[in-house]
Amino acid sequence: MATKTNRLWAVAALVVMGTSFSACLKDVDTTPSRPIAAFAIINGIVSSSPVDFFDNTTTKPTASNLALGFGGNNYLVYGGVHQFSFTKSGTLTPILATTTNQFDSLNYYTLLTYGDSSSAVVRPIKDDFSSASTSKLNIRFFNLSPNSPLVDLYIGDVKVDSNLAYIGNGAVSTAFKALSSIGSGSVIKVKAAGTTASIAENTTADLVSGQVYTIYLTGRKDSLGPLKPQVKYIKSYY
Repeated sequence: MATKTNRLWAVAALVVMGTSFSACLKDVDTTPSRPIAAFAIINGIVSSSPVDFFDNTTTKPTASNLALGFGGNNYLVYGGVHQFSFTKSGTLTPILATTTNQFDSLNYYTLLTYGDSSSAVVRPIKDDFSSASTSKLNIRFFNLSPNSPLVDLYIGDVKVDSNLAYIGNGAVSTAFKALSSIGSGSVIKVKAAGTTASIAENTTADLVSGQVYTIYLTGRKDSLGPLKPQVKYIKSYY
């Protein structure tokens, strides 16, 4: 019960903090008397072109110029039916990926995009904190790299998850899990499962006990430049 109460207070705190999702988000009415839902957005669409994000309109983007690997988590809106869509930045059509769903207020969601620009998908996920702990480091991982093999996830030199498949190839766990083997980390590594072959590394991480993180792999294995594999993370509200 305490955890649920903390999350509701966190949503209220988000309203006070404001609604800046990126420099180009439109304003959201945050009248305290109406409860809201909080969204994270992760762009895994494999394209050298950034994308624009739309909420219930195709005339003006809600956020624009989101590059591959972008992650942000403070888009706040009223609950209800929303059509979320993504297009190539600066264009209204074609729509690369879209989804229409009912979203409940006072809940946290993550919008994951993945696939290449000709077959992109946006998958809405209701965040599941049921196994998270306020005294441990909590994580979940999404493999958004369509040509990667199964991968293992490391924090520092400690393997914390293994045999993680591309999200487009089957079911994916949406729950965060509390780690008992490690309490913090500054380096995140993704390796081909069962090997020492590195796919991507993040050496500037700041993962601490008591917080909740979504870690994700984007890009294409063996690619260079804007499509190179990247492992990033966002801190979730909890």
